[in-house]
Amino acid sequence: MDQTIKLALAKILGEIYRIQKRLPEDTCNVNDSTIFGLLNGMENVIDTQLGNLEVISNRQIEHVSNILNRYHLDQNKLNNFTGFYEIEDELEAGGVDRMTAIQIITMFNAENRFTEVIQRMDTSGSPGECRRFNIPSYDC
Repeated sequence: MDQTIKLALAKILGEIYRIQKRLPEDTCNVNDSTIFGLLNGMENVIDTQLGNLEVISNRQIEHVSNILNRYHLDQNKLNNFTGFYEIEDELEAGGVDRMTAIQIITMFNAENRFTEVIQRMDTSGSPGECRRFNIPSYDC
């Protein structure tokens, strides 16, 4: 991401947090040092707060969808599905690394797509981070 855009986003986020801290109900549990870091361009704070802002392409989403859809449509295949490790090589061959797959599958789960396939990943046939795909809480 362009450094100027990153800094602008950090300053905006810092101002939002600063305003939230001044509200009577104090709706923000971000500490003052985080706000200071965002407002003053501290890269480590910015990276922690903004996280990974890389775009996940439609091609990558479609690739994961196509793989999961094969299991979704074939009950026999679904019954024999052993977990994430079974599809990981195919995901990577299509340009989808594990972290990107986790983000895509989490979105599918939130949209109630491929839920049976996703539930079957909660097994020893999947690494720990690829067993449950729930959206995290977005508390401040």
